[in-house]
Formats: sequence, structure tokens, C-alpha cells
Amino acid sequence: PAQPMPWHRQGARAALMIAAMSLSLVVCEEKQEEEGSCKASEAIEKVQPRYKPSAATLAAFFKLHEPRELDWKAEFAVLEITDGCPLNGMYRRFKHWISEGATAFPKLRIKTSPGMDPIMQFQDAETVPEGNLGKARVDVSEMEIEEVEELLQRRGIAKDPVLADKAEATKQARLTKEEQARKERESQDPRISR
Repeated sequence: PAQPMPWHRQGARAALMIAAMSLSLVVCEEKQEEEGSCKASEAIEKVQPRYKPSAATLAAFFKLHEPRELDWKAEFAVLEITDGCPLNGMYRRFKHWISEGATAFPKLRIKTSPGMDPIMQFQDAETVPEGNLGKARVDVSEMEIEEVEELLQRRGIAKDPVLADKAEATKQARLTKEEQARKERESQDPRISR
């Protein structure tokens, strides 16, 4: 039977394997970086999210809370959300809503933080000092836009009807433009279809 390898050789062998794996990870990351970066201005279809949230962002995210009363209300709300690639990719549904539907809520402010999953912070003042977590912080990352709007209204953030009409008109104009662009692409190349 084969003799077991002495412990000092096992350690050296393990260290060599770890070094090889680390080197392959570095080479892989460099190759991904060479393939292209991700900027907020790039086309939506070309986006590959690569943000690594900072420790401060993660700490803020995990400080979710709500008052004990079930029917609490707030005067103002802040949607804290990432920008750039994840907004184009994972949270694409928020991208257009921020420039269209969210404008119907005059007491809602948008705050971007790289790598931040969507959090709705409710507060009693329009601005609060940095680090203040407001009256409540609710994770909205899994919610659909209709649910986010319902949450805002349930918690006292009213939707202005005039601004809502303008937001809807902006949305319809965008959708019409996208549809026209799609039809133009299809007419130029019949192989393209939905």
C-alpha cells in the first residue's frame, strides 16, 4: 500500500493549488474587464451588471425597519437605488418608472447609490442628515411598480393627478417611439421578429 504523504508536503501541495486557483481567478477577472465595461449610457441590451456594493451600502440595506403601528404614515419618501448597469439589468422595471411614473409623486425623491438594491425610505422631513434611517425603510426590490405605487399611497405619499397624466403621456410617447423603431428594424431585416 502507498505511504501517506508527509504533512509538510500536503501543506505545500495545498498552497500550490490555492495559488493556481487564485491566479486563474485574476486572469478571468482581467479577461472580463477587457471585454468591456458597463456605463449608464450604454444600450440596455449590452449591459452585464458588475457592481460590488460597498460595506456601507450593505449595512444601510440591512437596516430595514417599520414602525410598530400598522397604519403609520410619512410626509416624504426617498427611493434609494443603484445606477448604471444593475438599473439597466436586474432593476430594469424601475429605470423607466424613475423618469416617468415616479414624477407623479411630488414628495418622492430619488437617491442613487452604486450597488444599492431598491429601498424605499419614509421620513417626516424632506431631507434628513446622512445616516438617518427615517421613519421606515422597506425593501422594494422584489415588488412590481404597481405595488411600489400602492405602498407609497398607503403610507401617505400622494400621487398628483396632473403630474400622473403628464407621466402617462411621457410613457405612451416612449412606447410609441420604441414600437416605431422596432417596426423600422423589422422592415429593414425581415428575419428580425419579436
